[in-house]
Amino acid sequence: MAQWIDLFNSDTWRESTAAWIDSACESYGIKRTAPPEFWPAQLHQIQASVKTDAADLIFSANAPGLAAEPAITVAAGQFLPDRVVMPLAVDRSAGYMLCPDFGHCLADLGDSVEHWEMALSSLGSFQVALMGREDEFFDSGVTVVDPQFLPEQFEQALMMHVSLPVDHPLHIDGAHADRLAGHIDQLTSACATLHEGPVPLSLEHGNFDLTQVVVPGEAGEHGRILNLSSAHWAHPFSSLKTALEAMTEAWNCDTGDERVMQALFAYLDQFAAYGTADELYDLIDPACLVAPLSQHETWLRLLLDADDEKLRENAPAVLATLDLQ
Repeated sequence: MAQWIDLFNSDTWRESTAAWIDSACESYGIKRTAPPEFWPAQLHQIQASVKTDAADLIFSANAPGLAAEPAITVAAGQFLPDRVVMPLAVDRSAGYMLCPDFGHCLADLGDSVEHWEMALSSLGSFQVALMGREDEFFDSGVTVVDPQFLPEQFEQALMMHVSLPVDHPLHIDGAHADRLAGHIDQLTSACATLHEGPVPLSLEHGNFDLTQVVVPGEAGEHGRILNLSSAHWAHPFSSLKTALEAMTEAWNCDTGDERVMQALFAYLDQFAAYGTADELYDLIDPACLVAPLSQHETWLRLLLDADDEKLRENAPAVLATLDLQ
């Protein structure tokens, strides 16, 4: 088990966390009314519900490799406070956040076309509004995944995996690397299309689906975007990869399905300043092709200090991000 999960499950850590929560609550003149209710620790994070005499709160602590999420959320909230769940308190070094509990996410309402339209239009408008803010996000710890440099970075990643000791769970041999390198021409073409295209880089979510959007309080409003721990400064359309996978699985269809297209065009409409939805549609495939390379970077950060058991358990998922198709 990863050592941070052992830490999250320890009585000592939970007692100190309760004290941190109490201190944060005190600064707002509120008090905790029950012990924090911790949910099962996951590799990337642990969360707890916190009941107070004012409102319900959510505490979260990230794995060390994803500890920048509080700073990223605060950075987004400085520009769009009504589009994220703005923390009441953070510990940037520890990766702690204490946030209001805004209730249900769109996933709780089901996989309807309308909910996906709402989710993707919320994401798209969020990304457009953050364009040009790269300096603030760099300072918060967001990693840049610029398409113009991805072919070279892809080859460097293959070399890194080959150079690992043979018994390392993330090692690949030369033949495996050569097979993966067979995608380089396709990757280079996709990256050129994105780099030369009209849409600037922005905050790419990294793991977007209906669980990542809070149900809006009023009809016609955009939802708040959750869970920015896997975000990168990259081509925004790369966020569509996990969304497309979720839609096609839920509806047992392909990406050309009318429902999927309806949701995609709700997203593309948010980028009207850069072209019509029809014009921008051709950028989706190349953006989704390169998206796994952002996920590869996230995996490496997450597993940097993991033990061999966790490395072996997650190695297939890590290496799959290099099999670009």
